[in-house]
Amino acid sequence: MSQKSVAVIGAGIIGLCSAYYLQKAGNQVILIDKLEPGMGTSRGHASMIANYGVPGINQPQVWRQLPKYLFSKTSPIAIQWSKIGKLTPWLIQFLKNCNTSSMKKTASHTSTLLKSALPNYQELLNEVGAQKLITHRGVLYVWIDPRQQPNSSQINIRSESGVEQIKLSGEEIRELEPNLSSQIQGGWHFPKAHHSLDPDLILEKLYQSFLSRGGQFQKEEVSSVHPREDSTQVNNNEYNQVVICTGAFSKSLVKKIEGQFIPLETERGYHIEFIEKQKLLSRPTSLVESGMYLTPLHNRLRAVGTVELGGLHSEISQARIDYIARDAKRLLPSLQDYQNPWLGYRPTMPDCLPVLGRSPKFKNIFYAFGHNHLGWTLGPTTGKLITDLICYGREINSVYSIDRYLPS
Repeated sequence: MSQKSVAVIGAGIIGLCSAYYLQKAGNQVILIDKLEPGMGTSRGHASMIANYGVPGINQPQVWRQLPKYLFSKTSPIAIQWSKIGKLTPWLIQFLKNCNTSSMKKTASHTSTLLKSALPNYQELLNEVGAQKLITHRGVLYVWIDPRQQPNSSQINIRSESGVEQIKLSGEEIRELEPNLSSQIQGGWHFPKAHHSLDPDLILEKLYQSFLSRGGQFQKEEVSSVHPREDSTQVNNNEYNQVVICTGAFSKSLVKKIEGQFIPLETERGYHIEFIEKQKLLSRPTSLVESGMYLTPLHNRLRAVGTVELGGLHSEISQARIDYIARDAKRLLPSLQDYQNPWLGYRPTMPDCLPVLGRSPKFKNIFYAFGHNHLGWTLGPTTGKLITDLICYGREINSVYSIDRYLPS
């Protein structure tokens, strides 16, 4: 294979993994981002390798809960009224996917990607010297109100996908995590799940390994992409191939390339952190009625949660931050004041599946975005899939293709 120049636009976990594997395969890779690598949405998440995360958010019960999402600032999913006009086209397509058939289709194709997520992560972290930065303690989903526990369809979908899940009583949960609230009535344990202890350090080690193999980084905003017959011009430079890994910011680049918008929307996600003076929690734990996760990292706990549909330009919502802080303390009553409030953008397509594959118009442009809640989990898997496609011609299942949202 002759060496080719490849521009990877976007330096989050998806872009870093794609750049790493493409460089490893013998290409000359230039990583491009307006931020330093790993400084966007990949900085803030629940830090889990969520191989149990098979069900998408496109579930039938969304229909009956829609009024709550529209009118409540303290629901797991919230919609900003001021953005409703811009959100409507995406919402219409999303709601069309909120049925049992579409939910099962999403789950099936998500499960296919997730099956290799953990072994791919373990292999990558071994290669970059970060193998000690993930731990295997499982994940807990717990509830205070038994009426809010996961419904049978979610349980069945996970079971059919081979996810190991164990139902526990409140007492059994507190045997695993003694500091959790006495109000917890029950939960599910996903014993095979892993989580990252220091995601920032993982990103840094991955980036440094990419550079050590000869990779390059350009800190600049991509303002122009001009495809040609055998190359593509990005800003002022020419590349044999280009990979778009710009997450929630991919819509405008796709418009430049394909000539039309795709229904990509942003799930605004928040986190706050609590400094630990003593070890309070040993594994990620989610309060299912609020969708809030508490994850133990090095010397701190991170509380992550909620889905807020409100675009890329609205200010951080203090109401959402307060919502997360309240529910974190419902789980762990001994928590003190939080710090480091943060907002990031999860890129989500209406069918809750990522966009992976080649441009239908230009053979030298490739897409890897739209991973919604599973970007951190699917970074190495996505990087391998894109590298196999570009370097070895191994096609990616067309169900993930951008073609599904572009008129033929």
